[in-house]
Amino acid sequence: MHISEEKLKSILLESGIISEADFDHAHDESKRSGQSIQNILIGDEKITEDYLTELLSPYYGAPVINLKKETIEQSTLELLPEVYAKSKSVVLFNLDKEKGIAKLAMLDPLDFDTIEYVRAKVGMWVEAYLTTPSGLHYVLKQYEPKINVGFEQAISENVEQSLLVAGEKDLNKTATAVPIVAILDHIMEQAITLNTSDIHFEPLERELLVRFRIDGVMSEILSLPIEIAPILVARVKILANLQIDEHRIPQDGRFRFEMSDGTNLDVRVNIMPIFHGEKVEMRLLKSSERPLTLGDLGFSDKAGEILSEEIKKPHGMVLVTGPTGHGKTTTLYAILHILNTPSVNITTIEDPIEYEFPRVNQTQVNTKAGVTFANGLRALLRQNPDIIMVGEIRDDETVEIAIQAALTGHLVLSSLHTNDAPSAIPRLLDMKAPAFLISSTVNVVIAQRLVRRICTSCVESYPAPEETKLLMNEQVKLANGDLKDVPATLYRGRGCKVCGMSGFQGQIGIFEVFVITSEVRELIIKEVPVAELRKKAIENGMVTMFMDGLDKVSKGITTIEEILRVVNE
Repeated sequence: MHISEEKLKSILLESGIISEADFDHAHDESKRSGQSIQNILIGDEKITEDYLTELLSPYYGAPVINLKKETIEQSTLELLPEVYAKSKSVVLFNLDKEKGIAKLAMLDPLDFDTIEYVRAKVGMWVEAYLTTPSGLHYVLKQYEPKINVGFEQAISENVEQSLLVAGEKDLNKTATAVPIVAILDHIMEQAITLNTSDIHFEPLERELLVRFRIDGVMSEILSLPIEIAPILVARVKILANLQIDEHRIPQDGRFRFEMSDGTNLDVRVNIMPIFHGEKVEMRLLKSSERPLTLGDLGFSDKAGEILSEEIKKPHGMVLVTGPTGHGKTTTLYAILHILNTPSVNITTIEDPIEYEFPRVNQTQVNTKAGVTFANGLRALLRQNPDIIMVGEIRDDETVEIAIQAALTGHLVLSSLHTNDAPSAIPRLLDMKAPAFLISSTVNVVIAQRLVRRICTSCVESYPAPEETKLLMNEQVKLANGDLKDVPATLYRGRGCKVCGMSGFQGQIGIFEVFVITSEVRELIIKEVPVAELRKKAIENGMVTMFMDGLDKVSKGITTIEEILRVVNE
């Protein structure tokens, strides 16, 4: 942005919402982490994105436009090529042909070179408007429906050329040929466009199935000739620096993919031998433009306040539980961001390292080299850390060392696989952890699931059917909730071009935060059943995942079907 640090500071201090101490902290954090000062302040919840944009509007001499409330014609949007719009962070949102004016939403209305380019491109006078990054990203998603046609055509053309060289014995040569490189690049670009979290290549008897996990749900995208499977797998292996001639054992790796807009994406790769060949799973690791806050993840204000207090304790354990793929690592990283200050030494042991974290010492589990969670954690304790993150507690030995670390003045963050928060206690007991040590060390347990968000472009309300009310009532009773909390009005997405007719766009977490109070510690020592722990937790104010989800249903954030899909009280 064309704004000096001094001018930004002056505007923010004059507003009265940011103190000089807040700005100086954001300045220091910006130098340390590489994030912009604006993103640090928004991430620390010192100011909202919308209010910051309003404050900067007079400086830029440009009015503010809320793109989420604009209906934009596809023909207007596509006057600017998608790659250009993304690289310059601009979108055309309105053309007034009678007056000869094109309205351009920008993150930097003082970027006169871009304004001149758009003026020449559309042959109209350009009016610049200031918008928010989230609003811009929202509209850029509307380019997506047009990509599918080109995607399928490009894939089919390159498949034909790839089949001509499929019989070559030299896999290194065929895997680096232009057609197979183009196929993988097109699949990657399409996955990124559709906001995919995972890409699966699944060899069947007569075809190679390509599937994407989008907003937590698997979708079949493409079917390729089975003859291409070995070459495509070899291409992934080359990128991930894996053994191309090894087909008998699983392999793990990662590579960095350069997108069409010039930004990079880290890709985690796992290759597994199966009956008809080798299955490839690629996890797309997208770094956020700014650190995620607890509110961004979906924590309610009350849950966020409780968690913020618990993680500030100098020692003990913070556990995050939930199934694979439901955002446990993202939550742990958000907590690490809050704790990551110059006054502490943070060290992690992860399998794998999903995101590079500034000023945090991250260690990758490597079983071939003898680095496991247990002995890696034991070694980390000799690195003089204040805060330790263990990616996952998997065995008795890791539990023992983690508890000892928490007892000796360290704050330990980790994850477990349990259905709800109170179930973490019997899970630790099953791992041979003594009850009195669990009660002494565990501070808080967070259980979470991810649900799909309703698309805000096509959201609609409707009265809750009687059978749905009955089902919600039953679930509320099981969750020890109050019947008055059952919403009479529900929400859903009709389906539109923004969400690809699915009615959903993005995901958000539903949580329960189980604080280990003195009363709960006494119950843990007695090794009472998990039902009794859960009852006491609710008496102490714990909001269950279902009730947290129901609150998001009543606010139109997600659907009741999504909550029932992922939560079974």
